[in-house]
Amino acid sequence: MDKANSETSASQSSNDLRPVKVWDISIRVFHWSLALLIGFLWWSGTEGVEMENHVLAGYAVLALVSYRIIWGILGSYHARFTSFIRSPLSTLKAIPDVLSVRSDSHYTGHNPVGGWMVVALLLILLAQGISGLGTTDDIFIDGPLVEYLEEEMVALFSDWHTTLPDYLIALVLLHLAAVFYHDAVKRERLIRSMITGIKYTTVRDSSSELPVKRFLLVTGGLSLLGWWLLKDILV
Repeated sequence: MDKANSETSASQSSNDLRPVKVWDISIRVFHWSLALLIGFLWWSGTEGVEMENHVLAGYAVLALVSYRIIWGILGSYHARFTSFIRSPLSTLKAIPDVLSVRSDSHYTGHNPVGGWMVVALLLILLAQGISGLGTTDDIFIDGPLVEYLEEEMVALFSDWHTTLPDYLIALVLLHLAAVFYHDAVKRERLIRSMITGIKYTTVRDSSSELPVKRFLLVTGGLSLLGWWLLKDILV
Protein backbone atom coordinates (compact mmCIF):
# COMPACT_ATOMS: atom_id res chain seq x y z
CA MET A 1 0.00 0.00 0.00
CA ASP A 2 2.82 2.36 0.94
CA LYS A 3 4.57 1.56 -2.33
CA ALA A 4 1.42 2.35 -4.29
CA ASN A 5 1.00 5.65 -2.45
CA SER A 6 4.64 6.50 -3.08
CA GLU A 7 4.30 5.78 -6.81
CA THR A 8 1.11 7.85 -6.99
CA SER A 9 2.80 10.75 -5.19
CA ALA A 10 5.81 10.54 -7.51
CA SER A 11 3.50 10.50 -10.53
CA GLN A 12 1.60 13.53 -9.27
CA SER A 13 4.86 15.34 -8.55
CA SER A 14 6.08 14.55 -12.07
CA ASN A 15 2.81 15.79 -13.54
CA ASP A 16 3.14 19.02 -11.54
CA LEU A 17 6.44 19.87 -13.23
CA ARG A 18 6.25 22.77 -15.63
CA PRO A 19 8.86 24.38 -17.86
CA VAL A 20 10.29 27.70 -16.66
CA LYS A 21 12.58 29.85 -18.80
CA VAL A 22 15.48 30.33 -16.40
CA TRP A 23 18.47 31.39 -18.50
CA ASP A 24 18.05 33.88 -21.31
CA ILE A 25 20.05 33.40 -24.52
CA SER A 26 22.72 35.92 -23.53
CA ILE A 27 23.50 34.04 -20.29
CA ARG A 28 23.82 30.77 -22.20
CA VAL A 29 26.10 32.30 -24.84
CA PHE A 30 28.14 33.91 -22.06
CA HIS A 31 28.47 30.60 -20.20
CA TRP A 32 29.61 28.43 -23.11
CA SER A 33 31.83 31.14 -24.64
CA LEU A 34 33.55 31.61 -21.29
CA ALA A 35 34.08 27.84 -20.92
CA LEU A 36 35.76 27.65 -24.35
CA LEU A 37 37.90 30.74 -23.72
CA ILE A 38 39.08 29.52 -20.32
CA GLY A 39 40.09 26.20 -21.86
CA PHE A 40 42.03 27.95 -24.63
CA LEU A 41 43.67 30.44 -22.25
CA TRP A 42 44.77 27.68 -19.87
CA TRP A 43 46.24 25.64 -22.74
CA SER A 44 47.97 28.52 -24.52
CA GLY A 45 49.27 30.04 -21.28
CA THR A 46 50.58 26.70 -19.98
CA GLU A 47 52.22 25.73 -23.27
CA GLY A 48 53.40 29.24 -24.14
CA VAL A 49 51.85 29.07 -27.62
CA GLU A 50 49.40 31.19 -29.60
CA MET A 51 50.26 34.13 -27.38
CA GLU A 52 48.80 36.78 -29.68
CA ASN A 53 45.50 34.89 -29.63
CA HIS A 54 45.97 34.39 -25.89
CA VAL A 55 45.92 38.17 -25.48
CA LEU A 56 42.82 38.53 -27.66
CA ALA A 57 41.06 35.77 -25.72
CA GLY A 58 41.95 37.59 -22.50
CA TYR A 59 40.28 40.74 -23.79
CA ALA A 60 37.23 38.66 -24.73
CA VAL A 61 37.03 37.24 -21.19
CA LEU A 62 37.22 40.73 -19.71
CA ALA A 63 34.41 41.82 -22.02
CA LEU A 64 32.26 38.81 -21.07
CA VAL A 65 32.85 39.27 -17.35
CA SER A 66 32.06 42.99 -17.62
CA TYR A 67 28.84 42.11 -19.43
CA ARG A 68 27.90 39.51 -16.80
CA ILE A 69 28.45 41.94 -13.94
CA ILE A 70 26.27 44.60 -15.60
CA TRP A 71 23.69 41.96 -16.58
CA GLY A 72 23.67 40.82 -12.96
CA ILE A 73 22.21 44.23 -12.15
CA LEU A 74 20.08 45.07 -15.20
CA GLY A 75 19.38 41.71 -16.79
CA SER A 76 16.59 39.14 -16.79
CA TYR A 77 15.15 37.93 -13.48
CA HIS A 78 17.28 34.84 -12.79
CA ALA A 79 20.45 36.54 -14.10
CA ARG A 80 20.28 39.26 -11.44
CA PHE A 81 22.49 38.90 -8.39
CA THR A 82 19.55 39.82 -6.18
CA SER A 83 17.77 36.64 -7.29
CA PHE A 84 20.46 34.27 -6.02
CA ILE A 85 22.91 36.00 -3.66
CA ARG A 86 22.07 35.35 -0.03
CA SER A 87 23.78 36.40 3.20
CA PRO A 88 26.70 34.21 4.37
CA LEU A 89 24.60 32.93 7.29
CA SER A 90 21.66 32.04 5.03
CA THR A 91 24.05 30.32 2.63
CA LEU A 92 25.58 28.21 5.41
CA LYS A 93 22.11 27.21 6.59
CA ALA A 94 21.18 26.23 3.02
CA ILE A 95 24.10 23.80 2.54
CA PRO A 96 22.30 20.68 3.92
CA ASP A 97 19.30 21.47 1.74
CA VAL A 98 21.48 22.05 -1.33
CA LEU A 99 23.21 18.69 -0.83
CA SER A 100 19.99 16.82 -0.10
CA VAL A 101 18.59 14.57 -2.82
CA ARG A 102 15.02 15.49 -1.88
CA SER A 103 13.17 16.78 -4.94
CA ASP A 104 11.77 19.74 -3.01
CA SER A 105 15.29 20.99 -2.33
CA HIS A 106 15.71 21.99 -5.99
CA TYR A 107 16.08 25.66 -6.87
CA THR A 108 14.78 27.27 -10.04
CA GLY A 109 17.86 29.44 -10.57
CA HIS A 110 21.20 29.31 -8.76
CA ASN A 111 21.03 27.91 -5.24
CA PRO A 112 22.67 30.05 -2.50
CA VAL A 113 25.96 28.11 -2.60
CA GLY A 114 26.06 28.17 -6.40
CA GLY A 115 25.35 31.89 -6.30
CA TRP A 116 28.51 32.56 -4.32
CA MET A 117 30.44 30.29 -6.71
CA VAL A 118 29.31 32.57 -9.55
CA VAL A 119 30.61 35.60 -7.64
CA ALA A 120 33.94 33.89 -6.87
CA LEU A 121 34.46 32.88 -10.51
CA LEU A 122 33.63 36.35 -11.80
CA LEU A 123 35.98 38.02 -9.31
CA ILE A 124 38.92 35.73 -10.01
CA LEU A 125 38.41 36.05 -13.78
CA LEU A 126 38.26 39.83 -13.43
CA ALA A 127 41.47 39.84 -11.35
CA GLN A 128 43.18 37.51 -13.84
CA GLY A 129 42.16 39.66 -16.79
CA ILE A 130 43.23 42.92 -15.16
CA SER A 131 46.56 41.44 -14.07
CA GLY A 132 47.17 40.45 -17.69
CA LEU A 133 46.93 44.11 -18.72
CA GLY A 134 50.01 44.85 -16.62
CA THR A 135 51.96 41.67 -17.41
CA THR A 136 55.04 41.19 -19.55
CA ASP A 137 56.86 38.03 -20.64
CA ASP A 138 60.01 40.11 -21.34
CA ILE A 139 60.08 38.66 -24.86
CA PHE A 140 57.17 39.42 -27.17
CA ILE A 141 54.07 40.33 -25.16
CA ASP A 142 53.55 43.45 -23.04
CA GLY A 143 50.15 44.28 -21.57
CA PRO A 144 48.80 47.74 -22.45
CA LEU A 145 49.39 49.00 -18.90
CA VAL A 146 53.06 47.94 -18.70
CA GLU A 147 54.41 51.25 -20.05
CA TYR A 148 52.47 53.19 -17.40
CA LEU A 149 53.42 51.05 -14.37
CA GLU A 150 56.49 50.98 -12.17
CA GLU A 151 58.72 47.94 -12.58
CA GLU A 152 57.67 46.58 -9.18
CA MET A 153 53.99 46.76 -10.13
CA VAL A 154 54.64 45.01 -13.43
CA ALA A 155 56.43 42.24 -11.54
CA LEU A 156 53.50 42.01 -9.11
CA PHE A 157 50.92 41.87 -11.92
CA SER A 158 53.00 39.23 -13.73
CA ASP A 159 53.22 37.15 -10.54
CA TRP A 160 49.44 37.37 -10.04
CA HIS A 161 48.86 36.42 -13.67
CA THR A 162 50.85 33.20 -13.28
CA THR A 163 49.48 32.33 -9.82
CA LEU A 164 45.74 33.04 -10.11
CA PRO A 165 45.09 30.34 -12.77
CA ASP A 166 45.78 27.64 -10.13
CA TYR A 167 42.95 29.01 -7.99
CA LEU A 168 40.76 29.51 -11.06
CA ILE A 169 41.17 25.89 -12.19
CA ALA A 170 40.43 24.70 -8.63
CA LEU A 171 37.16 26.70 -8.66
CA VAL A 172 36.28 25.41 -12.14
CA LEU A 173 36.81 21.79 -11.05
CA LEU A 174 34.70 22.36 -7.94
CA HIS A 175 32.01 23.94 -10.11
CA LEU A 176 32.05 20.98 -12.52
CA ALA A 177 31.85 18.49 -9.64
CA ALA A 178 28.82 20.32 -8.23
CA VAL A 179 27.11 20.41 -11.64
CA PHE A 180 27.62 16.67 -12.19
CA TYR A 181 26.37 15.95 -8.65
CA HIS A 182 23.20 17.94 -9.26
CA ASP A 183 22.73 16.30 -12.65
CA ALA A 184 23.49 12.68 -11.72
CA VAL A 185 22.30 12.52 -8.11
CA LYS A 186 19.68 15.24 -7.72
CA ARG A 187 18.43 14.92 -11.31
CA GLU A 188 18.22 18.67 -11.80
CA ARG A 189 19.52 18.54 -15.39
CA LEU A 190 21.59 21.70 -15.04
CA ILE A 191 23.59 21.05 -18.20
CA ARG A 192 20.43 20.65 -20.26
CA SER A 193 18.97 23.84 -18.81
CA MET A 194 22.14 25.79 -19.67
CA ILE A 195 21.70 24.62 -23.27
CA THR A 196 17.95 25.11 -23.64
CA GLY A 197 17.46 27.81 -20.99
CA ILE A 198 14.55 25.82 -19.51
CA LYS A 199 14.19 23.96 -16.21
CA TYR A 200 11.28 21.79 -15.20
CA THR A 201 10.14 22.62 -11.70
CA THR A 202 7.16 22.55 -9.36
CA VAL A 203 8.04 26.07 -8.19
CA ARG A 204 5.78 28.79 -9.59
CA ASP A 205 8.57 31.17 -10.49
CA SER A 206 9.13 34.06 -12.89
CA SER A 207 10.38 33.32 -16.39
CA SER A 208 13.55 35.01 -17.59
CA GLU A 209 12.89 36.38 -21.05
CA LEU A 210 15.61 38.45 -22.70
CA PRO A 211 14.91 42.19 -22.22
CA VAL A 212 16.00 43.14 -25.73
CA LYS A 213 16.28 46.93 -25.31
CA ARG A 214 18.45 46.62 -22.20
CA PHE A 215 20.56 43.94 -23.90
CA LEU A 216 21.21 46.18 -26.91
CA LEU A 217 22.07 49.15 -24.68
CA VAL A 218 24.50 47.14 -22.56
CA THR A 219 26.23 45.35 -25.45
CA GLY A 220 26.32 48.53 -27.53
CA GLY A 221 27.84 50.53 -24.67
CA LEU A 222 30.44 47.85 -23.91
CA SER A 223 31.33 47.54 -27.59
CA LEU A 224 31.94 51.28 -27.90
CA LEU A 225 33.98 51.32 -24.70
CA GLY A 226 36.04 48.33 -25.83
CA TRP A 227 36.70 49.91 -29.21
CA TRP A 228 37.80 53.17 -27.59
CA LEU A 229 40.15 51.41 -25.14
CA LEU A 230 41.67 49.01 -27.65
CA LYS A 231 41.62 50.92 -30.95
CA ASP A 232 45.34 51.74 -30.71
CA ILE A 233 46.30 48.25 -29.51
CA LEU A 234 44.55 46.06 -32.04
CA VAL A 235 45.61 47.89 -35.21
